[in-house]
Amino acid sequence: MKTSLVVLVLSAVVAAVIADGEYAPPAYEKKYDGYFQYANVPGKDEYEFGYNRGNPQHNRNHYEQSKDHRFRTKVKWTDTKEGYGEHYWEYNHGDAGYKSDYAAPAYAAPAYSAPGYSDNVPVYEAAPSKQ
Repeated sequence: MKTSLVVLVLSAVVAAVIADGEYAPPAYEKKYDGYFQYANVPGKDEYEFGYNRGNPQHNRNHYEQSKDHRFRTKVKWTDTKEGYGEHYWEYNHGDAGYKSDYAAPAYAAPAYSAPGYSDNVPVYEAAPSKQ
């Protein structure tokens, strides 16, 4: 009886503290060490994302963006043993009005149009006899 009364009183105290709004879980300490990742999609046919991952000895930074027919990305890396580098890509000619000066070669049609495989023909074997 005493145990259940103690549990009931403690539950009431905890409920009152939580309902009062004074109780808050311990704050999570955010330690910014320069590494992050994010993504953003502001509209249709449009996105961007990026990240910076690694550690002081080896890390990589990547940023990518696409909007309508334009695409671009940048990658950077550093390594204390191997050095560092950067790459940039940008594609900006994807619209329907683009015409190439290069004509694709014309190939002759194949001499036959038979498929390169045979049809599956089921094979049935007699069931083994019971002895």
